[in-house]
Amino acid sequence: MTKKRKWLSTLLIVLGIGIASFPIADKLYAQYWQNRLLEAYEASLELEIVAPELVESDYLALQAIYEQDGDIVPSDLEEGDPLVESTDSTEGITNTSTEATTEKPKTVDKSVIGKIKISKIDLTMPLLMGATERNLNRGAAVISGTSPIGEIGNVGIAGHRGRSYGVFFNRLNEIEVGDIIEVTANKKIYKYTVYETLIVEPTDISVLYRNDEDKILTLVTCEPVKNPTHRLIVHALQNP
Repeated sequence: MTKKRKWLSTLLIVLGIGIASFPIADKLYAQYWQNRLLEAYEASLELEIVAPELVESDYLALQAIYEQDGDIVPSDLEEGDPLVESTDSTEGITNTSTEATTEKPKTVDKSVIGKIKISKIDLTMPLLMGATERNLNRGAAVISGTSPIGEIGNVGIAGHRGRSYGVFFNRLNEIEVGDIIEVTANKKIYKYTVYETLIVEPTDISVLYRNDEDKILTLVTCEPVKNPTHRLIVHALQNP
């Protein structure tokens, strides 16, 4: 009788351990398959269609801009150009965070087509069309010839990486897979989920290739911050 009780007690203990560990095993099993599916999906995001010549020329021209020495400061800007702007997503009105409330509102700068926001790194920047030196001294800029925002293809957005902490794309290296990037344009907010970060040679135009299925966002900045020799790239996929 004693042996039977001991056997029963052992059985109950084993069953208890099994029941207690089931949720953990179930979670690990689910994570395993989710990770495998995500890896398979990310591997399918092959950007194979070559970028147009306009994209290539704009992208390669960034190197000369990035190699300029020193921080971007207000003296680099034209009179009346705010260093940091924010664009209202519904009205399209451009405001300056440092502007005194008693001053008259400035006229809308038509070169600003929207804004980019990355909460992970406390970044909100105006978005301008054309990655020129002037535009990059004012905000983030869409690389000419890349896909329209919100459409199938690959829209490239370039930004300076100011030497001061938090200026421009300075903290872009903190972005990780799974982080969210918001782009406001065309009176809509487009959300993208980061699926890849990488460092490439400044002549590697393949980062702006596209395919015929996905809506890709590519952020481009210099690497390292001082005396840049490479490009820091962030790839993100537009959320459904």
